Amino acid sequence: MKPTMKDVAEQADVSKSTVSQYLNKRYSYMSSATREKIRVAIEELGYYPNQIAKSLKQKNTHVIAFICATLSSRFSLELLATIESVFQDAGYSVIIAATEDDPSKERSLINSFIARQVDGIIVFPTEENRDFYQKLQQRKFPVVFIDRLLDNVEIPSVLLDNKRAGYEATRELLKQGHQNIGIVTFPLGDNITTRVERIQGYKQALAKFNIEMNTANVISCLSNQVDTELTSLLKQKNAPTGLVLTNDILLEKTLMWVKRHHIKIPNELSLVGIDDVVFAQLFDPEITTLAQPITKIGVRAAKLLLKMLATDSSLIVEDYQYAPVLKQRNSIKSL
Repeated sequence: MKPTMKDVAEQADVSKSTVSQYLNKRYSYMSSATREKIRVAIEELGYYPNQIAKSLKQKNTHVIAFICATLSSRFSLELLATIESVFQDAGYSVIIAATEDDPSKERSLINSFIARQVDGIIVFPTEENRDFYQKLQQRKFPVVFIDRLLDNVEIPSVLLDNKRAGYEATRELLKQGHQNIGIVTFPLGDNITTRVERIQGYKQALAKFNIEMNTANVISCLSNQVDTELTSLLKQKNAPTGLVLTNDILLEKTLMWVKRHHIKIPNELSLVGIDDVVFAQLFDPEITTLAQPITKIGVRAAKLLLKMLATDSSLIVEDYQYAPVLKQRNSIKSL
């Protein structure tokens, strides 16, 4: 049978309430000798506190949920590592899930985690769940949006300045004389912030250089369609001389396509990626990227949620947007 608190108390020759105080780190109620006796008894018996019972009593679990769009993205994994580190330092555990941008799955996961008594959630939200999040906000359940925002939903958001990222990525090509520039994004129909605003930045850069946008140069597709779409795009009579890849997954898929089709970068095609990842530097030539300050974004989101948990109330709602950082490398040809 599993050892109980009573067993620990008997072995340490103290009361159950003293063991309870020890487990809750209220050490001012006991001597250092008593603390040591309890520690030794716990270790010898192999006792583990019943966290579920403890959580019900204290009305918190010290568990938060991180719900991202996909775990295939290096951006998401790096973000998770940062967030988990902050919460571990604060004594919290993190459970992880991915929605694949399926709104019904997103709602189901959140409802499931709330039923499991998580203390708060950091999530990549989708537009379709706007009403759902408004209800969570009205209930004052602690939620922080990350990577995206939903207009008119009173929940704090932490993300990249996506318009600026799209603008600066496109401008890097324009500055080197490229006027026929394509862009590759995931499907735009669901109005996800990163996709819509990076396209807006692309359009703004073209307008700034007095270049009319060619809608044929905008590829909006799933990752498994990148090969087909790029092959079709580059077969056009007036094919783009440069491409903006709007996230790390699309950059990776494009580099695989480049290798399969023996396309010379940058002599035959110039590339700029949004999201800086290790493979951008491993490719020959190294790929110019706009990096997200992932650590700053992750730390800010985690600390916002911790503040909400500590005060047991909503924060003044703000959108925290971070500037991208240009990593100039060798993937753009001067025309």
